[in-house]
Amino acid sequence: MKYSIILVTALLIGACASKSDRITQDEPEKLEKTLNTSTGDKNERVGVRGKDIVVQKKVYLEDTMTKAQDDIADLENGIYGSSRGNPGGLWVKLQDCRKRVADARIGGNGIPDAMEKWEKISESDPDVKYRVDESNNVVAVSEEELIGRIDRLSKTKSTLQRRHSDYQDKLDACETKYSSTLVQSGFSPEDAKSRGEWVEGPNGFKVWKMTRPATTDPEELMRRKEQRQNASTN
Repeated sequence: MKYSIILVTALLIGACASKSDRITQDEPEKLEKTLNTSTGDKNERVGVRGKDIVVQKKVYLEDTMTKAQDDIADLENGIYGSSRGNPGGLWVKLQDCRKRVADARIGGNGIPDAMEKWEKISESDPDVKYRVDESNNVVAVSEEELIGRIDRLSKTKSTLQRRHSDYQDKLDACETKYSSTLVQSGFSPEDAKSRGEWVEGPNGFKVWKMTRPATTDPEELMRRKEQRQNASTN
């Protein structure tokens, strides 16, 4: 008998009603027969339903949403850093690179390219309704359909993944431009790199000893340029 293979993923949630057929309180359709085949995932079962071989996976909703939120936080911190007052990630690296390229001491025009807007796209203002509670306090109450939150997290993660790739491309292009600017101004990209040498270490092992650190400081780059030029004339 010829079987087709289907992957079925079921989110396990508590009692929750929704108009969407993507979320239901019904149990997943049972497998007619479970096969002695493992996918390597303890949450997956392989079985037969009709003419199909089905991989059925059960994932608890809280695990799925927690992972999505953690992934979003990691991506956002990797792009923008933790806060507007303490930016970091690729955003700050790109800002630093553009400042280096524009530095007049290495031939720049003194005006860095404008930076993209710093933003926290995972943060949004929820739709709220105001109510008076039993203690006569005014409280804000927000509601969001479960399927809407799942879709929103998925879209936010996809947006951040594209943005992370975009910022990395911009940073790579900026670093290439920086190296080109150094060369055009008579510097060598090697002047910015660290140097070291292998020396004898304990128990006869060779260890790497740094003789000079990497630098982006224009004054230090000029000093290294002079040292290189003097060495070539001696």
